[in-house]
Amino acid sequence: MAESRRAGPSSLRRTRILATLGPATSTAPAIRDLLVAGADAFRINFSHGTTESQRSLIRTARAVSERHRSEVAIVADLQGPKLRIGPVVGDSLDLVAGRPVVLDANPAPGTPERLSVALPNLATAARAGDPVLLGDGNVELHVDRVTAGAVQTRVVQGGRVHSHQGIYLPHARLRGPVLDAKDLADLGVALEEGADFVALSFVTEGHDVEHARREIRRRTPRPVGIIAKIERARALSGIEEILRLSDGIMVARGDLGIEVPLERLAVEQKRLLALGQRAGRQTIVATQMLLSMVNSPRPTRAEATDVANAILDGADAVMLSEESAVGGYPALAVRWMDRIARATEGSIARERFRRPPSRTPFARTEEAVAEAAVQTAETTGARAIVVPTHSGRTAHLVSRLRPVVPILALSRLASTRRRLALSWGVRTAHVPARLSLDQLRRLAEQSARREYRLEPGRPVVMTAGYPVEGRPTNLVLVTST
Repeated sequence: MAESRRAGPSSLRRTRILATLGPATSTAPAIRDLLVAGADAFRINFSHGTTESQRSLIRTARAVSERHRSEVAIVADLQGPKLRIGPVVGDSLDLVAGRPVVLDANPAPGTPERLSVALPNLATAARAGDPVLLGDGNVELHVDRVTAGAVQTRVVQGGRVHSHQGIYLPHARLRGPVLDAKDLADLGVALEEGADFVALSFVTEGHDVEHARREIRRRTPRPVGIIAKIERARALSGIEEILRLSDGIMVARGDLGIEVPLERLAVEQKRLLALGQRAGRQTIVATQMLLSMVNSPRPTRAEATDVANAILDGADAVMLSEESAVGGYPALAVRWMDRIARATEGSIARERFRRPPSRTPFARTEEAVAEAAVQTAETTGARAIVVPTHSGRTAHLVSRLRPVVPILALSRLASTRRRLALSWGVRTAHVPARLSLDQLRRLAEQSARREYRLEPGRPVVMTAGYPVEGRPTNLVLVTST
């Protein structure tokens, strides 16, 4: 990581950086450069590459992080059921405004008058008056009429389309599994290779998350986090249920920015981050954050502002996509994200870090204990909050309150420590199993002193379960280094 494992509390970066691996970062030296630059987690995009290349990326990333002594999360991003047009004549063609275009299931190469769409229920999904968007949303069609086997449209905004580009029907209610045959095969690969999170594409409702959870449990007994990618307009209306059933959300602004009006994208991003933080779920902002750095060693002013605003809005993590996967300056892109995050966090007043104390009854005792730990740390001037944890849940509950002091999670499980790599402000350390409360307290003191270079006698808050082994969090105590 960019900061030393033993950096002082004031120098720590709280916001995490998720970097996508790809052709530009497939070797051990390149991945090590990302770690040194400040990457906290790696995304493997299963929409691209072969099974062999995806396995190799995960194995190389894991080996490099172990040599680098970093607890790095691996996020397997499944492709999902994205709707696409078929091939077109010459691999690309221009659609002209005002001209009619028929959408049907004929697999023949498309022309300026007809495009193929491999969706059996297309004629029932679309209705007269609906918009249809192609590619990145730059080409827009309007549905004039729907017949038994085709959809008659007219070009509203013309432009160039390419073979197999995405097609979006923002008003349609398309039915289908969130995991198709390719996704299930990719899920098996990701779990075999020890992925810590699965990013679920094109989630529309909580049922999608439940289905994915069942498939994961069928394949592995170990805990694996589910990140629901919010990129469908329909997901916005069901976001509370999606948050309740998932471990985190990713604001995937590429597809989401096509399905919702572009002028509302920033508002929806802020709302999603606020809801995710309130629900105690990990939140990630993704897509085109430093896109110019695919070809440039320096981001634009607008991009720097975009990253800063995501941090100001409380995102747990910000993500690099093409910038680190295929760009010419992957490690430098991470460094810039690190610099922007540090500068932004450093400008936030102490009182703005913290979420106001809850004024409603807590659903669980551990939520109340987390709140008490943060308030105690602020009242006593503690230099750190130490959280012994088995699953990582308590550490993330403390994290969602955005305390001013750093959070140190102690866990004997490497899988738990890796999953916390996407939680705001949390650093991790190994702890032996079956310790008494007194042993745990002494270890908390030693760990805080070592990790944050604290002088002897500095106050530290610890929250844990008592009796220790296997108990839910129910205790807050103040000790000193």
